[in-house]
Amino acid sequence: MRHASYSPGVTLFPFLSVLLSTMGILAFLSISFLLVVPQGADSPSTQKRIQFEWVGAPGYVKPIFIRCYADRVEYFNLFENQDYTLTLDELLEQLQGKDPALLSYLVQIFQLNADIKKQFGKTEYYPLLLVYPEGVLTSELLMVVIENIGGLNFGLEPMLPNWEVPYQGLNSAG
Repeated sequence: MRHASYSPGVTLFPFLSVLLSTMGILAFLSISFLLVVPQGADSPSTQKRIQFEWVGAPGYVKPIFIRCYADRVEYFNLFENQDYTLTLDELLEQLQGKDPALLSYLVQIFQLNADIKKQFGKTEYYPLLLVYPEGVLTSELLMVVIENIGGLNFGLEPMLPNWEVPYQGLNSAG
């Protein structure tokens, strides 16, 4: 008669039950996320309008948005009540002293801020450079210009390519 040899067997029951329950939980979570997140939530094709909030800035500070792109600069002239677009070549010509319209505009803002502070101590116009990914060189050029105007405060705001930001201007909603 044969004797049954005893061989130690390994049962896979605990491993398989843990694996199956983990897969079930992951499937449940993925379906839940699909149902909760709206369809076009992360669609890059839609333009997004952003609302800037001045966290920590005084209420009397008024931003002047200057958009910096790879090939141009867009800004609104408060004194002439007009939108302007400068190509990079035109900006470089103005920096070399040929009809420096942007530089004189920034100097006017500085003088306006100084006059307002003398009279009332309120309302400061603050140039805010909205720097799009390709516009870093353009913003660097503008920063050099602004830094040469002593005492004019300015800021930088990095932007994503598909963000649409309202700014002062005749054609703006905000």
